[in-house]
Amino acid sequence: MKKQDIDHFRSIYPQWWSEALKSMPAGHVQLLASLFHQCDLIAVDNCSTEPWITLHFERLDDEDGLFRATAAPLVDFEKWTNGSALALIIALQFFNERQKVFCEVCGLPSGRHCISPDVCSKKAEH
Repeated sequence: MKKQDIDHFRSIYPQWWSEALKSMPAGHVQLLASLFHQCDLIAVDNCSTEPWITLHFERLDDEDGLFRATAAPLVDFEKWTNGSALALIIALQFFNERQKVFCEVCGLPSGRHCISPDVCSKKAEH
């Protein structure tokens, strides 16, 4: 991940950011932004902007070397709206599964290694 992305996430999403994410591939930055944004939207649905969960990220040791995101509640489940838990599960599942289908360099949905080397080489130059 580029330094400007790290700085952006730290400033915009301090409640969700984890230092473990520094090694996330640049092509997965939008996927991470989507997860953070969804967590913010679910918090608003709970009528709060306070953190209602903690996100945990771990780099998997298998051959894929992807990240797995999990969450733990910070507030009593009685304070959650009916769809909050389901929305969180869907957001986490989307993040965890989509890493396998987005290019690590350019972020296009073409597998972890882009089917278009021209696109990746042009993105890497910028």
